Order: sequence, then C-alpha cells, then structure tokens
Amino acid sequence: MTKPWQTIRTMIERTATTKGRAASGCFSIEGTRLHERALRAGVCPKAVLVAEAVWQTPRERETAVLHHLAQQNIPTYPIPDAEMERLTQGRRLGGLLGLVKLPPPLNLADWLNHHPAPTLLVAVDVVDPGNVGGMIRTAHALGADLFVAVDSSDPYHPRAVRTSMGSIFKLPLLTTSLPTLFAALHAAHIQTIGTVAEGGMALPDFERGVGGTAVFMGSEYFGLPDELISQLDARVTIPMLPGIDSFSVNAAAAIVLYELRRK
Repeated sequence: MTKPWQTIRTMIERTATTKGRAASGCFSIEGTRLHERALRAGVCPKAVLVAEAVWQTPRERETAVLHHLAQQNIPTYPIPDAEMERLTQGRRLGGLLGLVKLPPPLNLADWLNHHPAPTLLVAVDVVDPGNVGGMIRTAHALGADLFVAVDSSDPYHPRAVRTSMGSIFKLPLLTTSLPTLFAALHAAHIQTIGTVAEGGMALPDFERGVGGTAVFMGSEYFGLPDELISQLDARVTIPMLPGIDSFSVNAAAAIVLYELRRK
C-alpha cells in the first residue's frame, strides 16, 4: 500500500521537468529558508515532506516553520532520512521539501496598464537554471518590477527556485514568447534595450526613456540573437578591461539594472 509521503514524493520528483510541472500545476521548494520566505510572502505549500531527523528533533527555525504549516492546515509527512538525502542529492538545506502550486499566468498587457514606467528584466534562452534563479534575485534586489522568461529560460526549475533565495515569491514572473512580448511592450511604449559585447552605446552614456524600460539578456553562450537585436530600441555595451569579452549573464544584468536605478 502506497504511503501518503510516497505520493507526495512522486509529485515532487515530477516537478524536476517542465513537462512534469505543467502536468501537475506545481513546482517544488527545498530547505528551511525557502519555506520561511514562501510563508512570509503568503505562499502556502500544498504539502511538505520532512526528514525524520528534523521531524524528531527540529531546530528552532524548523520548529517555527512546522508550527506555521500546522496553523495553515498544510499536511506534513515525515520521510526516511535516506529518502530525503536522495531527493536533495545530499544538499543540507534543512530537511524540508514542499510542493507549491504554480501561480496563475500573468496577463502582460493588463499588468503594464497598471504599472506606469516599469523596469523589466527579460531572460532570453538563459539555459542554466542557476543563472535564471540568480537573475530573479538580482532583479528583485535592484528594483525591477517584472522578470520575463523567454524560450529556454526556466524560472520554476528546482535549481532556479533554490538560487532565487525566495525572490521568486516576491517578484512577479512571466513566461512568454518573443512575438507576444514585443507586441505588448510596443503597445505600452516600453523602451527595449539589450546588452552586446561590442558595438553598442557605452552603458554610462545611455539615457533611459520616461515610459519604462525592458532589459534583454541573452544566452550564456551566444548572447542575444541578431534578429532580436535588430528589433531593440537601443544596444548597450558594458565597458570592460582589454582581453575580456563578456561578463556572466547575471553580473551583466546586475550592472545594467544598477545603472538604470542610479539614473
């Protein structure tokens, strides 16, 4: 007979893939910190697995999380420590694994109508989920109003969720296609800019528009595709020392967003 924790375990395992998340309507969160930050943001898991060692002798922070979950009538299930070790691949983040419902799709046109002069960070084909999660955290820290994931960029991959350090619960997210995104941005008169390794306007010389700005960041390996660059309102280049051809995508995003915020 299948035990309740085994059912939840199977559902959590399915959230490791885009197809599994789409089918289940859920993503997973791992560790004490993400559960704390989800609950603080008003995001309640559907169910939480708890390593037996934590279940039997929780530390102060885990005790607080388990108490909060109990207050919200969220089911929690102890699982063997070896099973938690397998599911987390040995990461020591607190012995908690939660199943969270994916948020409803965001209507970009409607969102733009209610957010005058916003700053958007757009990740185009950023294939490393760790980079995507880092960019979500960076966008949140530097005052972006929306994070947009295009094509291969996957904000709900488990690694992206972990790397976001809870910013995924605070910053609005949108997954969309480039044609749909550009149509909405143009209709709302949002300025579009993208980073290029060379040949763009030096970032310190760039002047942002008054109606909002969307910052496009491209693949870690190839940058932004030429056909996309040709559609942008402006291309910017971050000054670098000789012999260096690029920043990491998250570092570049941080520099551009900081410069926009500074101005």
